[in-house]
Amino acid sequence: MVLAYFITAQEKELFKSSGYTLLSGGFFFSTHSLYLRGIINHKSIKMRKAIYLLTTFIFLSCAENTVQKETPYGIIKNEDEKSKVIEKLADSYLAGNFDIARDYFTPKSQHFFNDLVYDVDGIIEGYNFHSVLFDDIKHNDRKIYTGYMTDGKTQTFHDFIWSAKSKLSGKEYSYPCHCRWEWEGDKITKTSCYVDPAAIFAEVALYQEQNQ
Repeated sequence: MVLAYFITAQEKELFKSSGYTLLSGGFFFSTHSLYLRGIINHKSIKMRKAIYLLTTFIFLSCAENTVQKETPYGIIKNEDEKSKVIEKLADSYLAGNFDIARDYFTPKSQHFFNDLVYDVDGIIEGYNFHSVLFDDIKHNDRKIYTGYMTDGKTQTFHDFIWSAKSKLSGKEYSYPCHCRWEWEGDKITKTSCYVDPAAIFAEVALYQEQNQ
């Protein structure tokens, strides 16, 4: 927790020499609560009450300002049609047949696997190839929800723990994965998936070695 305190001019010099950052008005911030407690215990009860009241007032004021300035950026839904489409596409990937994605991707859509970019054919072939390399592919702790933003953009968030067992090496893998599906109307124009690619690259190299 970050705490805020008011200090005197004399204490200001002490804290400057100890490496703390002072803000205008004699405030400093620090997360070293035990150190601060030792300093405060040297003050009178009256001073501690004053600090408490002042700190409470500051936090309440900040909280009120935050609420007043809060701007709605959009609505998050997880039972909407777009979230259900992504769930269906994810299940088709797990079943080893991602071809259904053609019904939802625009012809010129771009698809990123980390920093690699593919067209529609490339990403479908690539994801289908995962089932050639791995058994028991799973999306553990899967979360799918869609953000409808006030600027008109729509994006589905797809987060999970990817796990599988290699058909070639017998190794088991498990990695966190974060995918984003960007929409225009009822079509997907861009996808991005971020995951540690070590397992896939290692098994692809092994597959190529065994099938030369």
